Amino acid sequence: MPQTGAKPLTIAHRGGADLWPENTLEAFEKAIALGVDGIEFDVQLSADGHLVIHHDGRLKPAATRLGGVFLTKPTPPINSLSLAALQQYDVGRLADGSDYAARRRGRAHIDGARIPTLADFERLLTQTKPDFRAYTELKTDMVDAGQAEALAAAYIDALKTAPNADKHLIVSFDWRTINAVRAAFPDMPHAYTTMGFAETDPDHASAAQDKPDSMAARLRAASKNGALWWGDMDWRDMEGADHGARVLRAIKAGGGTGWFADAQDVTPDNMALAHDLGLSVSAWTVNQAAQMRQMAQLGVGAIITDRPDILQKL
Repeated sequence: MPQTGAKPLTIAHRGGADLWPENTLEAFEKAIALGVDGIEFDVQLSADGHLVIHHDGRLKPAATRLGGVFLTKPTPPINSLSLAALQQYDVGRLADGSDYAARRRGRAHIDGARIPTLADFERLLTQTKPDFRAYTELKTDMVDAGQAEALAAAYIDALKTAPNADKHLIVSFDWRTINAVRAAFPDMPHAYTTMGFAETDPDHASAAQDKPDSMAARLRAASKNGALWWGDMDWRDMEGADHGARVLRAIKAGGGTGWFADAQDVTPDNMALAHDLGLSVSAWTVNQAAQMRQMAQLGVGAIITDRPDILQKL
């Protein structure tokens, strides 16, 4: 069985997205000052090939201003804008009354915060302790193979000269990107990110509630047919008591050593199997103290949280 009661690492999700403007240098600096063990952040490519740190595929209207005015839909995709254009936007404040502001209630405003580059973050990493972990999520649309290939190639090139490459741990829902990076850097720490197993299980009981052609239905159909994001690590080829067990065995069969789990899938049975397979386990995104304690008791090695301040106090 997994070790229980051990202290998991505190990883600030997007730098602590419920505390400060997500995926900004200002948030990263504050998280480091708080004493976190690592930071999780999202990387995409700008139109002119720069690795930029941003979560959504498009600029978020409720969190992005230009000339002091919040954007309206439809906003431009990140990969359609140059780095110079992206850095004109202010992402330090949320629009009052927006759904996103309600979700991030209490988050500090930091006017003037910009979309940073991976190189910007790399300079900040120099100030961190040797065992600090940079959970680098390579963000794709999960479909376009060319996009996944280009993002992985750019990241590989960046790692070749990065002064803190040894602090990076690569994660992604798009397993093709992890496999490409591992091929270039066989010893690269990594963790294969999984959506909720109930969401990708075509035979889950909840499938009966999916509306035809809904996102949920399309997700299950893609998984059932060998979704592109699995790469060549196909859960359908594995034996197992259920869908989740087969996904974990696919990670192991592909030479993976880490599982980046939706916290709802961190159960005693799944943790026991991960332990038997030799997989380290990180859990996302855990924001309540009770669930943080539960994850620790189950033996999770790292907790990714929007509220690193709560986890630090436990």
